[in-house]
Amino acid sequence: MAVEKTAGPPKGKRPGWSRALDILFRTAHIGAIGILLGGAIFKAPLPALHHYAVLVVLTGLGLVATELHHSLRWPHEGRGLLAVSHMLPVVLLHLWPTRCIEMLWVALVIGAIGSHMPRNLRHWSLVYGKVDK
Repeated sequence: MAVEKTAGPPKGKRPGWSRALDILFRTAHIGAIGILLGGAIFKAPLPALHHYAVLVVLTGLGLVATELHHSLRWPHEGRGLLAVSHMLPVVLLHLWPTRCIEMLWVALVIGAIGSHMPRNLRHWSLVYGKVDK
């Protein structure tokens, strides 16, 4: 009598805890960047926004970790490449603080595009030149 394997998530699916952690990081990330952008627009004092800036970075790193846990191909796929380009305006913001609002808007737009790209673009691989799934 063969024993069927029923434990664990279906092949290719994230385990429930990983998906929940991704949702938690993503929600906190969107909330923190919203507060940071709003604070910049309404000229809140920088010390008042510091914790939110740190939260944006920490939740962003958490998102990168959950994506890497799900697939080590992520860095060279469209979704990983767009995530790196999403971080670039935040880095540049430190070089041009007078362009803070514009840089945060660019980061927000790139993030929104990356989150809603069609599957064939999200999973397209720079290494393989095609969707490798």
